[in-house]
Amino acid sequence: MKISEELRKQQLAVTADFKSRAQKAEKILGEIDVCQNKLASLNEALSAVLGIDAVQAKKAAKPPKAKSAKTKVASIKAAKPAKVAKTVKAKPAAPATVATKPPAAKNKAPMLKNSVRDFLLKAGKPMKIAEIVKAMKKAGHVFQAKKPVKTMTNLMYNHAKVFKRVRPGTFKAV
Repeated sequence: MKISEELRKQQLAVTADFKSRAQKAEKILGEIDVCQNKLASLNEALSAVLGIDAVQAKKAAKPPKAKSAKTKVASIKAAKPAKVAKTVKAKPAAPATVATKPPAAKNKAPMLKNSVRDFLLKAGKPMKIAEIVKAMKKAGHVFQAKKPVKTMTNLMYNHAKVFKRVRPGTFKAV
């Protein structure tokens, strides 16, 4: 009887802990929703100030969506607990599938390659990669990459038909 009483106490303690954690999770998810709404309104205000199309601003700063933590708390019967069985390890859940955009939903904005080619043609002279990135930023281009110089380097070296290397790290449009 002592063992069953101890197990019952442990079960009640775990259930109470589970309920408190579920409440904390719901509170945090509510705070996340409030922050996402604030971010969306700030993005709209920024796009209005900068004169950027709302669609472009939304794509440039897409917040991650939080999943709700709705949980069901198992009700505990007041009857005597049954015999304790061996614990069985649960199989891991199947990995979630990643949703991809259909090929028809491509951006209407010009590709980076075309933008850079047009920019270099307007410049009329060969430029270093870092100079290109700096000048394009100054002209108002918004890069979505965290490291635009690295992205630009890959673009230049992988599109030899569009960009000609005149010196190491220096390119001109063809």
